[in-house]
Amino acid sequence: MRFTQCRLGFQFGFLTTLMICADPLNAQVIGAKSSKEKLKPQLAHVYQKAHILCNRDTHTVVPLQSIIYQPEKNKEKVTDTPSGKFRFWPDFLPRNRDWLLTFEVTLDQARGNKPIPDIKLKEFAKISRTVIATYRRNPISVRPYVKPSETDTKK
Repeated sequence: MRFTQCRLGFQFGFLTTLMICADPLNAQVIGAKSSKEKLKPQLAHVYQKAHILCNRDTHTVVPLQSIIYQPEKNKEKVTDTPSGKFRFWPDFLPRNRDWLLTFEVTLDQARGNKPIPDIKLKEFAKISRTVIATYRRNPISVRPYVKPSETDTKK
């Protein structure tokens, strides 16, 4: 964020006004370290640990491992770099319901303690929309289910 302070003078005194200017998230691309290094630009930290979903002239971010199912036709909508105006998840989702679907998971499923039912995964394939795992209507990462070993069950 940048802060700019302006002083406006009047005949009877001075008035100090603080103007706050925030750069939009889609402009937070940090260039290469020097002009000689023309490497791929590094994205702001918000984008480094997330999937970037782009559609039309907007984009949003969801946590890594939050995409449960991705059909082939929607692969180009999950990108490495943002394009268009940033939208928060609650604003992005209703405008993109034609290709996005949410699936509410439990905390045990998100932690990998319980599996997502196979029946649901088969249903997602039939729907052919990108499925995002959510917890309380917000995207959440889902760890892969690991079946407990026999030694863990004895304890």
